[in-house]
Amino acid sequence: MKDSQLIWVVFGAAYGLMMRLLFSHASHLFGTGVVSLAFMLGTPFAIGAIVVYGRRHTELSIGRMLIAPWQAILLALVGSALSLLEGFVCIALAAPLFFIVSSLGGLAMGLVLRWSNKGTTTLNSILLLPILLTTVEPTAPQQPALLEERVAIAVAASPHRIWEEILTARNIRSDELPINFTHWIGVPRPIEGVNIMTPEGEVRFSKWERGVNFSALVTERIPGRSISWRYQFTPQSFPDGSLDDHVKIGGQYFDLYDTTFNLVPVTANLTKLEIVSHYRVTTSVNFYGVPIARWIAHDFMSTILHLYKLRSERA
Repeated sequence: MKDSQLIWVVFGAAYGLMMRLLFSHASHLFGTGVVSLAFMLGTPFAIGAIVVYGRRHTELSIGRMLIAPWQAILLALVGSALSLLEGFVCIALAAPLFFIVSSLGGLAMGLVLRWSNKGTTTLNSILLLPILLTTVEPTAPQQPALLEERVAIAVAASPHRIWEEILTARNIRSDELPINFTHWIGVPRPIEGVNIMTPEGEVRFSKWERGVNFSALVTERIPGRSISWRYQFTPQSFPDGSLDDHVKIGGQYFDLYDTTFNLVPVTANLTKLEIVSHYRVTTSVNFYGVPIARWIAHDFMSTILHLYKLRSERA
């Protein structure tokens, strides 16, 4: 890569980091923060345009217009991690959208350069795109998406055996959990989940890695068949650094309401174990956030089912 092109790649990454700081510390001025159309679409689009503009003296194919911005996006994401502007969970979840939108920005700038002589004027306008979007985004209220996820697995054990494992899941070891995307990106693993009778009724107490802890009140119970609980999160449930603020359960953007386990006997020693969860996603980028949330929920729930299957069949 020529030195002049490298400068524009670095400039694109620096622009992205500057926008990240701006949307974090001036959200009260814009009426929106990092998890917004203005930042998550406007910023990578502008980065793509910056990088391709830096190659304006080179004949670029459509493919190069699409791929060239990825270097700056990668550099910006690495910079966000090293400077602790963002946690790895958020970076991993946002990266696909950033790469795609930066390609669109690169393509748009490449076509402007190919068909007109207004590249500089266009770039100046695009650099202001994230700020301009903040003027219209607050007028569109965020609509919470209320979602349900169902995952099931066949377990070679009786409902009674599985039931006991669900109520007393102690000392969960990492080797009992499958390698999955959720934990790979840094979501804490569960280490304990037990049901205890209290004056308020039956309560599910859960502990995860990094000091995460929360409880849930059992709302329905048919022994050996079905159990449901509704979660109760407090400010102490997630210690500082345990989970990125933007994906914290019970926060502005995401909340987990309840979980149900259904045990359906198939034969004397074969049971269909199903887990059902209801949760909320509230962002102005729900078109992207909802599929990501569904993927994460399915992945995490599959991990829990694997644990109970392993323990029940081993017992």
